[in-house]
Amino acid sequence: MAANLRNKSSVNSRSKRTPSARTQTDGFFKTHYKQAKQAWLDLWRRPLGNLLTLAVISLALALPACLYLLGKNIALASNQVVTSSQVSAFLQEQLPDARAMVIKDEIESWSMVEGVEYISSQQGLADLSNYSGFDHAIELLDGFSLPGVFVVSPTLEDSVTVDAIVARLRQQQEIAEIRVDEDWLSRLEAIRHLANGVITVLSVLMLSSVFLIIGNTLRFNVLANKEEIQTMKLIGATDSFILRPYLYSGLWYGFLGAMAAWLVTLIISLSLDTAVESLASLYDSQYRILGLSWDESLLLLMLGTFIGCIAAKLSAQRHLKDIEPV
Repeated sequence: MAANLRNKSSVNSRSKRTPSARTQTDGFFKTHYKQAKQAWLDLWRRPLGNLLTLAVISLALALPACLYLLGKNIALASNQVVTSSQVSAFLQEQLPDARAMVIKDEIESWSMVEGVEYISSQQGLADLSNYSGFDHAIELLDGFSLPGVFVVSPTLEDSVTVDAIVARLRQQQEIAEIRVDEDWLSRLEAIRHLANGVITVLSVLMLSSVFLIIGNTLRFNVLANKEEIQTMKLIGATDSFILRPYLYSGLWYGFLGAMAAWLVTLIISLSLDTAVESLASLYDSQYRILGLSWDESLLLLMLGTFIGCIAAKLSAQRHLKDIEPV
């Protein structure tokens, strides 16, 4: 009887101890949370070294962001320029206004011409003195006169129509020279394409440098924790479990670097905005520098985080495979 009571009491005691002695395993999200938090804390164990690394990453990300803003503002400024393909036909000197009006009516009758504006010699001098401020200097030039000019607007703003107008204008004996406004616009477009190409190349180079900086930093971290990694593999930890904290470290490097780059870009755009506005006012224009929009800012943060994760995975995973338990 006493033996039965002892057996029951021992069974009850084992059953009571079993739940408390059972190993408690963390869930998927809790495990990731702990590893992300630990990676964040490890980031500040060496504050000076990591701050210098983040400073380099932020500057490397800020340069592509600033170059993107440069291309964005150049595109906006070029779009604000009048893009109509007008043809300027300069008349011969001393041509009477009566004859000029006859030619104007003839040109307006062409089917490919929408309208013609005639600027006489006297009107050209008046406009020049008013807009340039050289009225006193022009008065000193005795006998100086500007040629009259026809500003021809085509019905369709395409190269075929403009070329047809230019060909017919060249047949007029009273016209001395023809200039197409589209010529300098084409040069402006070529300069813009060249600037975009340079911006793209430099941005790719700087983003590649961010990739190399984060990958090299995490490579040193893996090699510094070689003994700890060997111990973890010895007790059965998988490579993916060991790799995960380094992925979160790369994520923090990329995210914090992108945040700092966004702040640097904001400070630069705000500091240059006043100078650009003052320069534009000298040309009777109102222009403000465009900064990064919310979508572009979010894209910068996502890009920095993505580069950090990819660099961490490729660099740390490669060196983890070379470390084996002794």
